[in-house]
Amino acid sequence: MGVLVLIGVVIWVLLNLLGTRPEAAVTTPSATATPGPLPRDANSKDFQVGDCFADFDPNASEARAVACDTEHSAQLIGVHVYPGDDSFPGTNALRDKGREVCKTAVAKLTEAADNYVLLQQNVYPSPTSWDRGDRRVDCFIVVDSGNTIKEDLLQK
Repeated sequence: MGVLVLIGVVIWVLLNLLGTRPEAAVTTPSATATPGPLPRDANSKDFQVGDCFADFDPNASEARAVACDTEHSAQLIGVHVYPGDDSFPGTNALRDKGREVCKTAVAKLTEAADNYVLLQQNVYPSPTSWDRGDRRVDCFIVVDSGNTIKEDLLQK
C-alpha cells in the first residue's frame, strides 16, 4: 500500500513539473458553464469547474468535453484566476498555487472517487502565456489508463 502511495506521489510531482499551459493566447474564464451540446471541443480558456474530458491532454489548448456520466479521463475540479494586473509570480509560486487549489478541491470529491486511481494534474501559465493574458491555475483529476471514469466525481 505504501509503495502505491509513493508511486502516486512521484507521478503527481512529475505531472506538476510538466503541467504548464501551452503558449496559446487565452483569456480569463467566464462565469457560465461551457456552452453547447456534449460532446464538443472546448478551448482551455472556456473550461469550467465540473467539466469532464475524454482523452485529456494537459498540454493541449483544446479538449473534448463530454458528459460526466460517459467515459472520460479527466475532470476539472478547481480553478484560481489571478487578477489581470498582477505580474508573473514565477513558476514555483504557480506550482504552489496549483497544489493549494487541488488540496481544497479534492476535499469536494464524492465517495465515488474512491473507485478510481486518480492523479492530480495542475495546469498553469508559462511566462509567455501570462504576458498574453492567461491567469488561470487549473486543477484536474485524471486517470492514466484511458477513458475509465464513468461518473461525475465532484460534489455539487
